[in-house]
Amino acid sequence: MNPEIQTQPHNSEAEDKVIASCLYPGDTTVFDSVAAYVTAEDFYTLRGRILFKAVSRLAAEDKPLDEISIQEVLKGSHGLEEIGGIAGLMSLMDGATTESQAVYYAKMIAEKSNLRQLIRECRIAVENAESETDEYTEIRSKLEGGILEIDSKESTEVTVANSVDEILEDIRKIQNGEFKSNVIQTNVGRLDNFLGSGGIAPGEVFTLAAPTSCGKSALALYISTKAMKTQDVPVAYFSFEMPQKQLMKRMIQSISGVNLRSIEERTVDDKQEKRFMEASEEVKDLPLYTSHTVKGPEDLASQCRYFVRKRGVKMIVIDYLQLIPFNGNKSKSEGIADISHKIKQMAIDLNVAVILLAQINREGAKREGALSVYDLKDSGDIENDADVVLMMWPHQGDVESSKDADYRGAYTGLSYKLAKNREGERDVGDFLKFYHCTGRFM
Repeated sequence: MNPEIQTQPHNSEAEDKVIASCLYPGDTTVFDSVAAYVTAEDFYTLRGRILFKAVSRLAAEDKPLDEISIQEVLKGSHGLEEIGGIAGLMSLMDGATTESQAVYYAKMIAEKSNLRQLIRECRIAVENAESETDEYTEIRSKLEGGILEIDSKESTEVTVANSVDEILEDIRKIQNGEFKSNVIQTNVGRLDNFLGSGGIAPGEVFTLAAPTSCGKSALALYISTKAMKTQDVPVAYFSFEMPQKQLMKRMIQSISGVNLRSIEERTVDDKQEKRFMEASEEVKDLPLYTSHTVKGPEDLASQCRYFVRKRGVKMIVIDYLQLIPFNGNKSKSEGIADISHKIKQMAIDLNVAVILLAQINREGAKREGALSVYDLKDSGDIENDADVVLMMWPHQGDVESSKDADYRGAYTGLSYKLAKNREGERDVGDFLKFYHCTGRFM
């Protein structure tokens, strides 16, 4: 016997008992309970896979679950011989047990299946490492992705009781003045008032789109800076256009309110220079972690898991979606859609707020005036996966016409609207002043 097969985790007796128990009552009572934990692919033996697939088919077609119906299904697929004929099926029926015991055995089958998949993922990683065909980071991200897929397929029964208890506990804390919201506020004009949660909640994707030179990267950085300073929120910032040094320059300008160029040109007074230096020291202590390259959506997810697990990150900024590499076998629209789906799933899995920057298409960039979700570039799935979509454009139609100045300095007038707002009112918006020299918004 092949020693590799011999060591594969499985329990043939448990598989037989689950199938027999599904067939015993004649209806879907037991099947509905065990189907929450296993699929046909989780069965190790060929007989188990064939029989559970047949049981699943009968249940989906709302037909009786018994040995007679199974025989008819297997005759049509030539599977009856594979399970030892009618005699093999009848001998299996002797192992029927109670529903609770069947669930116990189903969980055992799922556990063995997970172990086999874990072994498979690790072997692939070892083979790739030994052959040196891929880089370490790619091997690691594939391994983590494979393990995450194993975790995501596990099904646990969740009742509403826990959520209701959490809501009641939140209300009690609010009444007692003890409540601390985990929502991350944007601190941008009236935007938080428009958002249903009063900010960006954990698990939400906040998509921000605007034409070039309208400050969408600056707005994301401004929101991040405010979150770190006012709420002590650790942030992971993925910037695929700006290196870390440039990102830090912008952040220091935003905090100090002093333009870096005026420092370099020595046109500031002592008070402004002191404020700039103090802001520089303050930035050193902010809980900010940056990354400036990813190999694909799996690597992005791997890095995010690291930041959340090791650094306690609560908010992730991705600047921007269309710069993330994707599988070359897919069209651009399919690739962007796949990345968008994975970012949304990552936000839910890691329970973090995500600010996702996105480009607008050529038609939207040329148009003077309001934008809509149809102007998002490359894929309609960007809107579907987002909880909030904020579209921003020059207030007077184009950037040059929208420039003005007040006592704070030169600014560009911007209009925005919430083209999608899952927890709040849709198509509401406001006016913003973007001060280029300091990266501030008013």
